[in-house]
Amino acid sequence: MALNYPKLKHWPFAPVHKHYTHDDCIRVARGYGAGLPGPLAQSDASFIDAAGLKALPMMAVALADGEFWQQNPEAGLQWNKIVHAEEVLTMHRPLRVEDEIVVRREIAGIYDRGADRGASFIERQTLSDSQGQALASIEVTTIALGDGGFGGEPEPARARVQIPERDADDWLDLATPPEHDALFRLPASFDVAGKVPAGEVVQSTLRGLCCFGMAGRAVLKMLCGNQPERLRKLSVRYAGPMLTGETVRTEVWGAGAGKAVFRMRAIERGRPVLNSGYLEYDD
Repeated sequence: MALNYPKLKHWPFAPVHKHYTHDDCIRVARGYGAGLPGPLAQSDASFIDAAGLKALPMMAVALADGEFWQQNPEAGLQWNKIVHAEEVLTMHRPLRVEDEIVVRREIAGIYDRGADRGASFIERQTLSDSQGQALASIEVTTIALGDGGFGGEPEPARARVQIPERDADDWLDLATPPEHDALFRLPASFDVAGKVPAGEVVQSTLRGLCCFGMAGRAVLKMLCGNQPERLRKLSVRYAGPMLTGETVRTEVWGAGAGKAVFRMRAIERGRPVLNSGYLEYDD
């Protein structure tokens, strides 16, 4: 079955009501690597200890994560060839450590990149509390690598965040979740997943959700004093896989008052994980 453009453009997303608790905040934080040995071992206490607990802003992405609708046969997609391309999180107010929320989703754009490059999807997600107050907005770009050439509009040109050609102003190395305790492991059913041998150690591919959360932890520490309420916007472009049990380095460059750009790479493999990262925060 070919990509069903009319159906996809008006995909019937129903609002999803969720209740999350302190335990969920801690579980997601640990899924983002909080509590592992390293430079954030002590400051991670704010996100994994019940006393004085704070919710990570990046948990909004985990809360919005839901049913993998692309697997529905009516979509006509080769879902196992879908890859995460970009993610933008905008915070409207800090997340509470326990709340009732509503998640709404819509397809904002579908573009034809050509038969050999796939189709790109832009999905918008909004999180609000039970009183209707906006908490966070998320824009997710995915590429369906097997579904290009359907005759749709071409992908519009967009300006990319440029990383300066000089040494970073600051950097931070973090350990990724270990193989035995990886909450956000990418299912092996995806073409880009599976086990990646690294010497005698077997490592799995982690979801973009985990990459985003780990980058957020790093910039939150370096630029926001580990204060979640200071983070306003966080965006990334996914550049390569992140594996269990490796070290990733996040490098940041100041870009004006309350703004910064960043990238992340895997140290042991010398490969990029995230690029064109952008942050807005209360200075």
